[in-house]
Amino acid sequence: MLRRLSALVTPGRTTGAVAAACCVAIGMVVAAPLSTASNGRAAPLLYEFFAPVCHQIAERSFHLHGHPLAVCHRCFGFYVGFTLGLAVLPFVRRFRDWLLDRPRRILYFLAPTAIDWLLPMNTPASRFGTALLASAPIALLVWAAIDQITERHAPKLLEETSP
Repeated sequence: MLRRLSALVTPGRTTGAVAAACCVAIGMVVAAPLSTASNGRAAPLLYEFFAPVCHQIAERSFHLHGHPLAVCHRCFGFYVGFTLGLAVLPFVRRFRDWLLDRPRRILYFLAPTAIDWLLPMNTPASRFGTALLASAPIALLVWAAIDQITERHAPKLLEETSP
């Protein structure tokens, strides 16, 4: 019992669970237009699920089979960037150490999104790209937080479950 629990609370598995949840969210975003195109019943639920966090303006969304994704270009960039950042950046030691040494450096990556948001003429590529750039380093900070939490709480969980 003790070994199984310790295997469940390792940072790699926790981060993997978060990355898996991100992949599910991206899948839901893409499933909405696919469901609409095939007259599926899931489409309204999927669009409604993302409505509280995104304006879902069709002209500002990528389209699949003639129907908009469940989120706009920028939100989709945030989701994809966060997922890629979580999957890749913890393994890029130089960048990881550089950012974690001074977490305020994340502002360098947020600035292009803020500028793009303020510009009257931005494009789907600029909205998606700047959001991707902004969210990937945020994922690295989330990874570091998960790592610290699991390191801190794993020994306590193991002590509580020991006979």
